[in-house]
Amino acid sequence: MAQQTGKLTLQDVAARAGVSSTAVSLALRDRPGVSEGTRDRILAAAEEIGYRAVRRGPNRTAPGTVAVLLRDIVSVFSHDVVSGMEEAAGDAGLRLMFFDGRGDLEHLRSEFEELRAEKLRGIVTFGTAIPAEMLQKAAQRTPVVLVGKAERAVPGVDVVSNDDVLGARLAVEHLVGLGHERIAHLAKGSLRAEGYTQGMRDAGLERHLQIEGGSVETLKPAIRYLLFSILQEENSPTAVFAETDGVAIDFLGAAVDAGLRVPEDISVVGYDSTRQTEMIRPRLTSVRQPRHQMGVSAIRLLQERADGRNEDRDLILEPGLDVRESSVAPRTASSVVAPSSLSARYRRLQLH
Repeated sequence: MAQQTGKLTLQDVAARAGVSSTAVSLALRDRPGVSEGTRDRILAAAEEIGYRAVRRGPNRTAPGTVAVLLRDIVSVFSHDVVSGMEEAAGDAGLRLMFFDGRGDLEHLRSEFEELRAEKLRGIVTFGTAIPAEMLQKAAQRTPVVLVGKAERAVPGVDVVSNDDVLGARLAVEHLVGLGHERIAHLAKGSLRAEGYTQGMRDAGLERHLQIEGGSVETLKPAIRYLLFSILQEENSPTAVFAETDGVAIDFLGAAVDAGLRVPEDISVVGYDSTRQTEMIRPRLTSVRQPRHQMGVSAIRLLQERADGRNEDRDLILEPGLDVRESSVAPRTASSVVAPSSLSARYRRLQLH
């Protein structure tokens, strides 16, 4: 058996076991989130390469440990950010310890509260699940970095996020450049909605349809409403910009079920440029967040705090746009579907 060296990391165990580094962290700490079979495979891989991990217990963390709180370990966004954190942490000689929120906000907050008493190099948390007052109290003892835009500035807490306003503007500018003037937006009421509004205004266009919902579930009826509009109204949208790739894919599927052709009848643009955008057909045009770099930046912000920086930083990274097959120039008048055909598609949609 190989002997452990200082260079061995969670990534080495993950590569040996064929799993993610997040799963390795959960298995080595005997935490929920991985199956027994996967846990056994990870433990065997760690033993094979000589990796010895300190299991959780009283005073389980060390000054070189960074705690990472994830709302959901299967999230593509979290996975890609964590890959950047692993890279930066390895270079800095830091150890990452992951905590799975299981999609349960109360559980995640309980985990965060426990960490306040630990000796840590820092804490990284995702999104706005942790209340501002809890973040501020933790930051008085341990450096805290929030990945994702905060609802308001929290004293002592650094933030790294994507420029969502710019990202939405890139999506609108792309569609306008193709010749679209009637662009709908499926939104959850965020900075991306603000960027859509700015992009339309800058192009001299009116917001055509901006349908908002508080969650993915509440956006499902909005998708049906938008499809009714496309199928029934004379000056209906020729393109749709969705808040996330998930919403865009839901719309694309519903559109196809209703008999619409994508992108011939309607162009679709998503946001996040996750791996799913390459897996569906047509492949989805989407705004690309710099997720890996966000993870690298989160660790670097913690290091800066350790080096003595006292002022808070709000680091906003620029997104890009990955153009794929789901967005093309709007159809010409000669290619518009006949009203009788639209009526049949409308009836089909009512049945779903």
